[in-house]
Amino acid sequence: MGAQMREGAEDCLWEEGVTDIEMTNACAEAMGFSSIERKGDQVRDLSLGGQIIPGIYWPLKDDAQAMTLIKKFGLLIDPDGYGENIKQWNVSMWDEERITWMHQENTDLNRAIVECVAKMRNGRKV
Repeated sequence: MGAQMREGAEDCLWEEGVTDIEMTNACAEAMGFSSIERKGDQVRDLSLGGQIIPGIYWPLKDDAQAMTLIKKFGLLIDPDGYGENIKQWNVSMWDEERITWMHQENTDLNRAIVECVAKMRNGRKV
């Protein structure tokens, strides 16, 4: 991906400069998509098993795509607060390969989900 993690930054997702498209691309790869095509600031026309799946992949805004990430990776969602008083969302997952928990927090649930999966995906490449 575009940025390297600095030493001691295991709990931080990215150094500055990593874009939403890079995180979305990491999620698409984690879902098993290949031949990922970018058009502008969107991930489009994914390929799965040689079959082209037309459309936009953008789990930062698409709740159904974010839910697919939750189900595939067994993400744990823990709101900080209740109802209209939720201050942030805490998203966690167990990473079998690294034998560690991955955590991500954000006021936007979809962003916390995408960042957690991207963190898991990219943590293996550092």
